[in-house]
Amino acid sequence: MIHASLIYRNKFGNAAMRACWTEAAMVQRWLDIEAALALSQGELGMIPVDTAQAIAKAAKVERVTPESIASWNDKTGHVIVSLVKAFRDAAPECGELFHYGTTTQDILDTGLTLQIRDSLELLVPALTTLTQTLFEQAQRHKRTVMAGRTEGQLAVPITLGYKLAILASELSDHSMRLAQCAERVLFIALHGATGVQSSFCQIADENAARHLVEKVATRLGLPVPAICPHHRTDRFAELGFVLAGILSTLAEAGLEIRDLQRSEVGEIAEPWGDAQHSSSTMPQKQNPEVSEWADGLAALARGFALSLLDTQQQHERDISRLAPELHAIPNLFLLTIAAVESATAVYKGLQVYEERMARNLETDGGAIMAEALMLLLAKRSGRKVWAHQRIHDLAMKRAQIGGSLASIVAADAQVGEFLSVDDIQAACVPRNYIGTAVAQVDGATAVYESRRPALRGAFDRAIFAPGAAERAHRATS
Repeated sequence: MIHASLIYRNKFGNAAMRACWTEAAMVQRWLDIEAALALSQGELGMIPVDTAQAIAKAAKVERVTPESIASWNDKTGHVIVSLVKAFRDAAPECGELFHYGTTTQDILDTGLTLQIRDSLELLVPALTTLTQTLFEQAQRHKRTVMAGRTEGQLAVPITLGYKLAILASELSDHSMRLAQCAERVLFIALHGATGVQSSFCQIADENAARHLVEKVATRLGLPVPAICPHHRTDRFAELGFVLAGILSTLAEAGLEIRDLQRSEVGEIAEPWGDAQHSSSTMPQKQNPEVSEWADGLAALARGFALSLLDTQQQHERDISRLAPELHAIPNLFLLTIAAVESATAVYKGLQVYEERMARNLETDGGAIMAEALMLLLAKRSGRKVWAHQRIHDLAMKRAQIGGSLASIVAADAQVGEFLSVDDIQAACVPRNYIGTAVAQVDGATAVYESRRPALRGAFDRAIFAPGAAERAHRATS
């Protein structure tokens, strides 16, 4: 397994995120739910209080191990039945009232939800750090003029800060999507066999069933949904596509760094250490491997996201969705945290070669300023179509004979009727033709800063909600 690889594992995640998705973590989350359920049932008189406390005390993965569950699973073929039997073996004095009234999907769904929340608690700060890093760099370089490119060709000047602010604003929107999605994902599932909570009503009554769910939810730090979520595969699919979207954005940004780091361009580069190597045979290479790695991670993520979308349950529920959920969601979080942290390191230490940017602006004899010349000529002559054709013809002439566009335009008699040499020279200064780039960087930064309280509030509600600090593993106290 690649996540167990000593060589590659940190290319596909990090230690903290892997810890969220170990088998022991999964089992402990199941036990956390069962402990919260038992304690709440004890408070409501559904089971004896001492039995509830004994269940909570025994609900530790050190006692009910993945190995003990797996041993039973080999016989029963059912994972939560095996959990119940393994618990009874570990705590026979209270095991007969363990998992009382709940159903498999309650435990699996809520356990997965708790693991998702654990993962979001790692991912959200990392994504925030990356976004802030990009806005800081955007501000630093909002007047660093460089060539804008379309279709792989020089277009008109922009600034590096403008380019970085676009990426930062896109990631900011992804953060909003993630917060909004979290509010639709993070809630308790405790509804029994077909979702109508008839088992809890049978044990007690409808009023007690409602209070039971509320108490368990409070212990776990999760909200209570208005209706049973067992059938709601859309919420996990949405999460998958948000995470895949983050990765796709970082993949595109990584390929942009690769393109701008090309030997022929050389405008920016990843950070580089003296001990670093990029080739086993070419000693001179400094490859943007960190940045382009994200493209492969994004390809995997889109496949995982699609698997979450392509699930159709029969009737109230079935097991068809479990395979993609159990496989895709952990991998999506691992891939995303790897890409986010790698990108943060790249952008924090980004090498910017302003002299090379200035030289590249003069590539093709300054033809990048053709639009500026054309619009100035149109403004002076009152003939836009003619001005466009005239500058086009002169730009094509320059491409054939070489030289600078400014000198060829200045020598043209038709243009000379409207523009002086000084006019032409001034129009060919790239820093004079960056439009609203600086203002847009400032505007995007201001929008981000203004939305940060709302974003923080959204995450507080969905992830760091009141009671969440208790966490399920503390609910047994």
